[in-house]
Amino acid sequence: MKTVLNMLKILVLGLQTIACSSGPYENPDKLHIEMLDVGQGLSFLIRGKGCDFLYDTGTKNSGIDTMLQNRGVKSLCSVVLSHWHDDHVGGIPTLAKMVKNGEIRIKRVLFARDIPLEIGTSGTSRFRDSCLTLLGQAGIETKIISRGDTIADFLPWTTRILFPTEDYSLTENNASVVMRISDSQNSFLFMGDLEAKQEKNLLEMEPLLEAFALQMGHHGSKTSSSWDFLAQVQPKMTFISDGKNNSYGHPHPETLAKLRIILPDTTQIYRTDIEGNVRIEWVHKVGMWRE
Repeated sequence: MKTVLNMLKILVLGLQTIACSSGPYENPDKLHIEMLDVGQGLSFLIRGKGCDFLYDTGTKNSGIDTMLQNRGVKSLCSVVLSHWHDDHVGGIPTLAKMVKNGEIRIKRVLFARDIPLEIGTSGTSRFRDSCLTLLGQAGIETKIISRGDTIADFLPWTTRILFPTEDYSLTENNASVVMRISDSQNSFLFMGDLEAKQEKNLLEMEPLLEAFALQMGHHGSKTSSSWDFLAQVQPKMTFISDGKNNSYGHPHPETLAKLRIILPDTTQIYRTDIEGNVRIEWVHKVGMWRE
């Protein structure tokens, strides 16, 4: 009897070893995507195998330098700027200073062309020009991106720019860079501050657009996230970056009401004003979930 029990123990241990070592989680490729709590602004830190990446930088006072240092970020493969509003790119002077001080390395900063900014008459234009000067002085490559461009920082994931097109005539929120990271089974869609009219244009170019995870445009404002857009994208997780008790009323109650109808699980509405930093893990071709 004792011999039989010992044999059963060996068999059970053997099965446990097989289950632990041969499943889909054995040394998988992973991304960690964190919506940083930058108050009334936007910044996502994306961390993959050998590459860290920022989508937007928050405001000038959001503490992006401390956040990166606390997370041990020493270099950034790319920084993508959705558009030239200071709540999205206000951290650029801080990042340039960090590079000059040897605190971090940044390979490139990517952004879309903005028509009025080319004229150079607006306050936003002057801010952009000063940021570009600081980036140049720090020796950081800058490049204009548009629809169809891909970023090869997270292979085997595909990172593709969906909007705006190269020949567009847009400005401000509606010039926002829309970026999609996909593993062919799930995807994360970053919208910047894109508003409803340009969401429609995006859907005309991408009629089959879907995303498991969605950064809600314009901090959950009622000017973004139209019914048609949400119904087509069908997100399962949504992310809203806004400041606690902000004066804009973000996220708007109308937007939240839409999400309660669209989402299969309303606990998957993540907000920095309520939860602070929100971090998810994404295992390649397996799935993503809140950490």
